[in-house]
Amino acid sequence: MTDVTQGRIPNAVYIDPGLPEYRDNPLIASLPPIFDTKQVITKLRLKPLYDSAERNLDGRLRVHAIARLLNRFFQPLSHHLELEQKISLILRQGYLGRNPDQGSYHLHLQNGFKRIQEEDLDAFVFDQARSSANSLSLFGCSGCGKSVTINRIFSVYEQAIFHPEHNITQLTYLKIECPVDGDLDELCLSFFNEVDRVLHTQYSTSHGRKKLGTKRLMASMCQIANLHALGVLIIDEVQNLNEAKSGGAEKMHNFFVSLVNTIGVPVIQVGTHRARKFFQRTFRAARRITGFGSLLWDRLPNDHQWRQLLKLLWQYQWLRSAEPINDELVGTMYDLTQGVMDIVVKLYVLAQVRAIVTGMERITSELLKQVYHDELKPVHPMLAALRSNNPGLLEQYDDLLMPEIEARMLSMVSSLEQADTYVDRPEISTDKSKKLLALLSQMDIPEDIAIPLVDRVISRHPELSVAALMHKVTEYTADVTVEPPKINRIKRTQWLELPTNDLRYLYASSDKNNVYQLFKKQGLIYDLKSVSNRTG
Repeated sequence: MTDVTQGRIPNAVYIDPGLPEYRDNPLIASLPPIFDTKQVITKLRLKPLYDSAERNLDGRLRVHAIARLLNRFFQPLSHHLELEQKISLILRQGYLGRNPDQGSYHLHLQNGFKRIQEEDLDAFVFDQARSSANSLSLFGCSGCGKSVTINRIFSVYEQAIFHPEHNITQLTYLKIECPVDGDLDELCLSFFNEVDRVLHTQYSTSHGRKKLGTKRLMASMCQIANLHALGVLIIDEVQNLNEAKSGGAEKMHNFFVSLVNTIGVPVIQVGTHRARKFFQRTFRAARRITGFGSLLWDRLPNDHQWRQLLKLLWQYQWLRSAEPINDELVGTMYDLTQGVMDIVVKLYVLAQVRAIVTGMERITSELLKQVYHDELKPVHPMLAALRSNNPGLLEQYDDLLMPEIEARMLSMVSSLEQADTYVDRPEISTDKSKKLLALLSQMDIPEDIAIPLVDRVISRHPELSVAALMHKVTEYTADVTVEPPKINRIKRTQWLELPTNDLRYLYASSDKNNVYQLFKKQGLIYDLKSVSNRTG
């Protein structure tokens, strides 16, 4: 196996794991140390690149910066830490029964050769080869972060490690998806392909031929898992078992049981709530596979942790009039997203893009509601089911596909391209000109008036910034015949889009029965009583 590495897979570096049973096992001693809670949070947290100065960039550049949130924001919460602790334990405990320094690793290999020869997973040569493996199930609604969290946790580990003294190329973890039809052959082929991708081997050619038959494929998969000291096999999308052809789900589950109980490889099943009923039913006959139990992830509750999470997320704004989050926005976000983290991030991203495109440049509750209504329609049924807390509805809508966020962003930002229609005109070819024209277009000033107006201002004041030039433009508009209502009138339905200290915003956002008290609290109503007391 030495030729497998060819410098692409790191050699093992052994550390003291802190326990004698771990210290004496090279497969465990080559893993990272067991981190404390603070270290885990630091390791798992992801922060997007952010500079507040980027708020002054062109709108299209800011859209690209906002997209960083889609793949570079992850804040570990309590349930993430619980999963990390279980994975840390299941991985190391699984290696106790496969120690190359004590011969148990080689006993499993000898049994594996026998199983391939007889095409029987129950065959063995040495009955003293014991399994120390356990399994874990993780169920939750779509978008709650199951796969993302699994990926973040295992990013701390080297996926492949070469042990020169033992000539073993160790696979610490491998993740594959459960086939949609519950077909065991397809599962085995996916396994071989993924091992080849990580280790640069050719098992899909030597062992992955369908004509070998299901039993041979299963035995070969188990042997390769032991040959490369596979630490954990993660099987995602296990809800597909419920849709398998007759008998397929039961066969697939029995194979998982064999991997854990007989072969000694820990298994983590990941799926939506629809898979939970099937596993609860079949696990009664195979309790060993649930040695570490099941984790059930639901939406985040509307509590202190939720508010802290939004406060952290709200730091990453690329809007020129960015404002800190308030209680109203916290409530609106929860009502719209129901605490589903994937939807939270996507709504926040799309809201920022919409704020840039419309020139609003800040996030309000009304904007969030409008973006939710326009851009997240595919998940409205699922979120409505979550709001209702109706188990029957939740089962129907558990597996809805999430919106293609990048496509929605491109669709919204296309309006920013309108400024480019002026690029090829020599009289307005500068970046300042394009920005001024875009602003005037938002003010409904006709193009035949706006173009000469911009030419005139820039030719007289080329040294000024865009903001200063805009002031000059407004001065010159006194000489331009433009209908004032078109430019200055703000409809009542738009009052919630005004600055938060604007009287119209305060009126529109308040309880109409308490407007007087609100204005008085804001210091906007003069205390006539104090005047009468002084004059009296």
